[in-house]
Amino acid sequence: MTEPETWVDAYGDRLFRYALSRVRDEGAAEDLLQETFLAAFKSRERFKGESSELTWMTGILRNKLFELYRRQAKETPLGSAVEDANPGSEFFDARHWKPALAPRDWGGEPARKAESAEFAAALRRCLEALSSGPARAFVLREMEGVAPEDAAETLGVSPGHLAVLLYRARMRLRRCLEKNHFAPESVA
Repeated sequence: MTEPETWVDAYGDRLFRYALSRVRDEGAAEDLLQETFLAAFKSRERFKGESSELTWMTGILRNKLFELYRRQAKETPLGSAVEDANPGSEFFDARHWKPALAPRDWGGEPARKAESAEFAAALRRCLEALSSGPARAFVLREMEGVAPEDAAETLGVSPGHLAVLLYRARMRLRRCLEKNHFAPESVA
């Protein structure tokens, strides 16, 4: 194990970017990073070296992120998540996509696009534009891979309500990414 004095220089930037991609506030990301380093320092004797220090600290950061989401779920109602009884009505007419809102071909290889720094920045901007309920649901399920029942419990919502939040997040993120990142080149 390296000396704790070196952790900020060695891991600070990567952990901060990880935290910032999951919360929408630099101050909150900084707080999570401080809590992560403090928890790692306090538990450093228990680190067995079965993974890299960065992986170990990322796990601690994930737990701190989940704690933050649980606190927020208790403090903040997910108000906008119950705004209408028919999620998706903005995208569909009866059973068909509204022509202007139908998905477009993003071109290229999806896995390669998803790994690009440009896409990560665009996704972060689009996540910031979402209301907190759908954004937190998306981060837990799609970015962190948390099981649906655990994500619902963390957010303090029912599994059905989680599905609505995820649906809204996915649709709005798709629309935002298409508009701001994958917009077809304008023809002059």
